[in-house]
Amino acid sequence: MGILILIVPVALLWLLVIRPQQRRMREQTALTAKAGFGDEIVTAGGFIATIVAEYDPDAEDNELDRDEVVVALADGFEVHMLRRGIAQIREHWDGEYDDGTIHDAYLADSPIENAPEAPDSPIDGD
Repeated sequence: MGILILIVPVALLWLLVIRPQQRRMREQTALTAKAGFGDEIVTAGGFIATIVAEYDPDAEDNELDRDEVVVALADGFEVHMLRRGIAQIREHWDGEYDDGTIHDAYLADSPIENAPEAPDSPIDGD
């Protein structure tokens, strides 16, 4: 009976405090990993900014660590910040600029843009 008195409060503490906190941490980690170039974010400090640079594993001259991004708070005002400072993604950027051109990174990921041209069909309706 004495052991049960110790186990019940520990189990309740785990269910009511620790487990929800772990879930929130996993969600925050997933959110920060999902944020990318061009996304409009809200920082933990309440600033609204746009991600203008992030770590590129293929670049030889990386200025940023894996957990850093550069955000533009206003025109010509960019700051480095840690990814864990991202509180929310306000708007996810689809990779297309206002003039209709597409960002290079999105071209590389697009299966339609990089697909080889289909050969002429041997069955023509002519």
